[in-house]
Amino acid sequence: MFSVFSLIRSQFAQSFRALSRTRTITTAGLLLAIQMVLSSYGVIEVTDSLKISLAHLAIAPTAILFGPVVAGVQGALSDILGFMLKPTGPYFPGFTLSAALLGVIYGMLLYKTKRTTWQIIAARVIVCLFVNIALNTVFLAMLYGPSRLATLPVRVFKNLIQLPIDCLLLGAVSRAVKRIPVSYR
Repeated sequence: MFSVFSLIRSQFAQSFRALSRTRTITTAGLLLAIQMVLSSYGVIEVTDSLKISLAHLAIAPTAILFGPVVAGVQGALSDILGFMLKPTGPYFPGFTLSAALLGVIYGMLLYKTKRTTWQIIAARVIVCLFVNIALNTVFLAMLYGPSRLATLPVRVFKNLIQLPIDCLLLGAVSRAVKRIPVSYR
């Protein structure tokens, strides 16, 4: 048990140190730009609170290359910039927290590891359950009223349908990142 905590502490420390490197900031910035394009043009809006997006795929390379801190910062910045560029409602900091948690979860499970299929599935399942379904539904209820809790079954169904697709795409991104030379990281 202690080794798990020391591993997590080590991951966060290494990722935090990576924030001081110019290469990290420029690469994360480029991936943030890709994420902004995906979140603007790669979204299918089923309803105003139910969207299918592939923007999370741009955080995965950041998480794999630079860890949970850098990916969390990218996630938070993507939400803030997304709101500034294309507001779809009032700004709510809970969604910024959700976006940051996406990066942190990906970073904790995919940074400095072999990235097995089970790790990729676990990362996506945790994000779907705790961020997409639980947190975001609570945040929607806080923002728009308890009637938004009625969308929970639809949100669960959407995430169940999208989960295998997201896992396959996340695996493809992971394999593509594996080709980046170690000296670049």
